[in-house]
Amino acid sequence: MNTRLIRAGIGLLAAGTVGIIFAVVMEIMTAEPIFFIVMKITAGLFGVGGPLLGIGIARSRSKKGR
Repeated sequence: MNTRLIRAGIGLLAAGTVGIIFAVVMEIMTAEPIFFIVMKITAGLFGVGGPLLGIGIARSRSKKGR
């Protein structure tokens, strides 16, 4: 079973979640526009992590059926 893709996907999704929380706190505390940059980076992490997680799950299920 190849769990590397699943672990990578979960890790990227977790990093994206932490980034979103950080951006929201930063916006509340400082009202600086730098949170726009953080939101773009975390959105990218979600954009990469989600498909990796899906591919990893699909591959692990297809190997179970063999």
